[in-house]
Amino acid sequence: MEYLGLLLSTFYDYSVDILPYYLLATLITSLIQTYAKLSWLKNFITKRKIAPFLTASFGGFLPLCSCSMIPIAHLINSLSKSYSSVVAFLIVAPVVSPITVILTYGFFGLKAAVLRTFGTLAFAIAVAYTVDALFKKGGSIPLLADFKRENTERKTVILFKSLKYHILFTGRYILIGIVIASLIKTFVPTKAVSYIAGSPLSYPLISLVSIPIYVCSGEDVPIAKALTQVGFTYGNAFTFMLASSGICLPTIFAVKSFLPLRVVLVYTVSWFFLSTLLGFMLDVLF
Repeated sequence: MEYLGLLLSTFYDYSVDILPYYLLATLITSLIQTYAKLSWLKNFITKRKIAPFLTASFGGFLPLCSCSMIPIAHLINSLSKSYSSVVAFLIVAPVVSPITVILTYGFFGLKAAVLRTFGTLAFAIAVAYTVDALFKKGGSIPLLADFKRENTERKTVILFKSLKYHILFTGRYILIGIVIASLIKTFVPTKAVSYIAGSPLSYPLISLVSIPIYVCSGEDVPIAKALTQVGFTYGNAFTFMLASSGICLPTIFAVKSFLPLRVVLVYTVSWFFLSTLLGFMLDVLF
């Protein structure tokens, strides 16, 4: 009964943390799809060579978490001719924003803030072009924004259909991921990682433990600061900060709803290497 209570409590906490951001992002995206003319966005995204730079930069200016970015990523994928645009956006959006960069500077200093910003951007671009070279894109799952072509329907009807589509299609994957993440947090002893803090194995192990755990963007910084106060190195905490906020199981399941499995695998593994590499670099170089 104790574990059941902890599991339900964890599920509730995750749901409260994740779903409001996801629903808000879904509403904003549906409003954009319904009322905005997206020809300007499509013109940029269809420029295959520079699109990853544009979508990565776009993601860096938005205050998004790894779940609230999903509807926007879905929109980008529907407009793009390759997977590189959406992959670049997915990597940058949850960990680079004005809020997270300022928080990182305040808690860890200028070098950590610069590494978080430009290290993530450079890595995202590299992964995006690798994905573009390895995987050619077929057709995309059409968004209900295409219903705007039906002039007989009112805008409110189009908005309702877009909201319904996002909530029922990607929302179910969010819920599945929350359940699995809750099970992991309840039954996996993550504190065991503290025994290897600072060792060469600590960075990949912290990445492995942190990736399934959802931490809201911005929340990761004070938690990482607390980790340094109980024995973790700054690099260890930096690895946790990136891995826990950059990707989580709800995100992986949701992305799988509109991207091929092979692209999702590259995206997920890339996060493991990004968080491990930048954490190690912070300790070794600075």
